[in-house]
Amino acid sequence: MKLEKLSKLDKIRSLHGGYWRYGFLDFYYLFNSYFPNKKIYGILGKELSSLVPNYPSTQKVIAKSFSKWNKKKYFNEDNLIISNGSSELIAILNRLITKIVIPIPTFNEYVRLPKEKIILFPLKEKNNFQLDSGELIETIRKTKSEYTVINNPNNPTGNVTTKKEIKKILKTGIITIIDEAFIDFCKEYSVEDLVPKYKNLVIIKSLTKGMGLGGLRIGYLLTTNGKIKDEIRKYLPIWNINSLAERFIELFPDFKKDYDDSIQRIIKNRNSLFKKLKEIPYLESYKPFANFIFCKTKISSRKIAETLFNKHNILIK
Repeated sequence: MKLEKLSKLDKIRSLHGGYWRYGFLDFYYLFNSYFPNKKIYGILGKELSSLVPNYPSTQKVIAKSFSKWNKKKYFNEDNLIISNGSSELIAILNRLITKIVIPIPTFNEYVRLPKEKIILFPLKEKNNFQLDSGELIETIRKTKSEYTVINNPNNPTGNVTTKKEIKKILKTGIITIIDEAFIDFCKEYSVEDLVPKYKNLVIIKSLTKGMGLGGLRIGYLLTTNGKIKDEIRKYLPIWNINSLAERFIELFPDFKKDYDDSIQRIIKNRNSLFKKLKEIPYLESYKPFANFIFCKTKISSRKIAETLFNKHNILIK
C-alpha cells in the first residue's frame, strides 16, 4: 500500500524509527528513561569532534573491550561477536539456518526466513503462552529441525522459560538460540552461564531494550560453537560498530552500578503500571518479566491505539 493512502497512525508505524522528529510520546519502541545518564552524555558530547571523523576499531578490538563488561572466563573476545544491534546477527544467522522451529508469537525478525525453512510452533493462549519444552522437543524431532530459538523473556508476551526447561532442550543437541534482549529485568532466568557447558547454545542480546541505545545499535552474540562464530564473522563488514558506540562500550564498566539502579527503577515503575492496568475492565494484563506489558483487549486494540495516538499523542504497539 502506498504511504499516502495509509492512516496517520500507520504512516508513523511504517517508518520504523526516526520518531524524534515528530514530538509524540513513543511507547512503540522501548527506552530507559534513567540511562545513559547525564555524565555519559556529557563525555560523549565533548568527544564528538574526535569520534565523528574517525573510523572505529575492528571486531577483534571491540570484542576485547566488550569482554570487560563481565569477569566470567567464558565472556571473552573469542566467544563474543559484537554487532550493529541484534538484527544484524539474526540476518546473518538466517543465512546459516536450514530448518528451524520457532515458537510464536515472537520477535518478527526471526520469522523472515523462507517459509520452507520455518516450522512454526504456536504457544497456547490457554497456557498463558508458556512454552512447553516437551512439546517443542517432540516437534523438533518429528520435523528433524537443526535449530530452535527462544526469546527469554518472550517478545511480545513478556513471560519466561526457566533454566531447567532450556536445559532439557539443549540436551537434545539441537542448536538453541536464546534471545536475552530483556533478561536484565529478570537476571535469574539467564542461561548465559551455560555457554561453556553446551556448544549448541547461542546467546543473542540486544542492548537497545534495557539500556535504551536504539540509536547506537549495539548487540552481541555469545557462544563456544566455533563453526557458528566463523560463519558469522565471515559475513560481518570490517567496521560494523560506529565510533560513538565503541566509545560507549569502553565507558560502560564505570557506570554499571548506575545502569543496575536504572533497571530497578524501571521494574518498580512497571509493577506500578501493571497494577493500574489490572483495574481496567476491558484489558487482561499478563504478568510481565520485561519492561513492557502484554495485554488482551475486550474491545478493538486498533481503536485503543488510534485513540491514544490521535487524541493523546501517544504511540503504542
